[in-house]
Amino acid sequence: MTSESISSLVAARADDIIKTRRQFHAIPELGFEENETAAAIADRLVNAGLEVETGIGKTGLVGVLKGAKPGRTLMIRADIDGLPITELTGLDFASTNGHMHACGHDGHITMAITAAEILSEMKDQLAGTVIFVFQPAEEVVMGALAMIDDGLFDRYPADRVLGTHLWNQIPTGVIGVNRSTVFASADQFRLTVHGKGGHGAMPHMAIDPVAAIAEIITTSQTVVSREVPPNEMGVLTFGQIHGGSAPNVIADNVTVEGTVRAYTSDTRLQIMQSLERISSTVATAMRASSTFERIHGAPPVINDPEVASWVTRHASLVVGEGNAKEWEPVSVGDDMAEFNDRVPGVYFLLGAAHDNATVSSRGIEGHHNARFDWNEDCLSLGVEVFVRSAVDFLS
Repeated sequence: MTSESISSLVAARADDIIKTRRQFHAIPELGFEENETAAAIADRLVNAGLEVETGIGKTGLVGVLKGAKPGRTLMIRADIDGLPITELTGLDFASTNGHMHACGHDGHITMAITAAEILSEMKDQLAGTVIFVFQPAEEVVMGALAMIDDGLFDRYPADRVLGTHLWNQIPTGVIGVNRSTVFASADQFRLTVHGKGGHGAMPHMAIDPVAAIAEIITTSQTVVSREVPPNEMGVLTFGQIHGGSAPNVIADNVTVEGTVRAYTSDTRLQIMQSLERISSTVATAMRASSTFERIHGAPPVINDPEVASWVTRHASLVVGEGNAKEWEPVSVGDDMAEFNDRVPGVYFLLGAAHDNATVSSRGIEGHHNARFDWNEDCLSLGVEVFVRSAVDFLS
């Protein structure tokens, strides 16, 4: 299979690629509710001749493509859920169900399905197996572990894993293939300060959890500025506070929730441990007590250097020498991390930016925004990287 013939196979599907993206864009579903999405994916995979297993991790599914000869196994992963956002793009194919593919998962689905269909036509030339994993509930960072707990890697072991995340802040025609960190870890926490309720006019007879939580939030700002090394990235954000019932009442309890992001597992753990220490110590100093709950999210997405070099080589054939390169890590999270932690893998960033005139005229915004959109021209590039990588790995 020549380089030109792979490009031709992808180019021949250009119209169908766009049609597929728009089909899935119009039917977004939230995490663990992706029933219509999963059914549509399964139909396409079955029609392409793949063996399909559904219901892995609730609404996840797997398609298995076996080559003509035995050999190694490549896993390709795509996430499939949408977000609880009412779409305001004005697109002809916009969602109308109150949910939205505001992070590009409709594109991820499309690229994986199309790669499966193309590789199925070439299976006589493949020595080995391609496992296509369509993962639910990425947006709530629960879907990867749900599939893994259901025995994903026990039933479908792999030698390498690939995935991509399209990014509308990177120019279309550029592919970021990092040799280390791609995305940050993403965890949440819930902190409750327990005081003693009372009359707002007689605070000396109460133990005010609001005063304690305020001091904890202020002191915790020193975790990143004074405990995390200056060359390490860390984010600690308090996102919501709940407590109290009236202006003249001191509450018994106040709860605060937030998120922690880091580019390394060590920093991830350090921030959480420091936050728990400060919470307990400050609460005690102010006559209150605290309970701290770490809500597991996802580790940082870290690529395997050897696999990254391999993907960069094939991506360069698609977008040209110099356009497949290292890119700055992004502080968002993604549970592709759970795959990369178990199998040598790469999560590459696929440039999907519109030109400036399009952005200006249509008011396009970034990920997780009701006006999020991206350049569909990127899809063929991602498909070709998947196909070229699979053909090389299973040759």
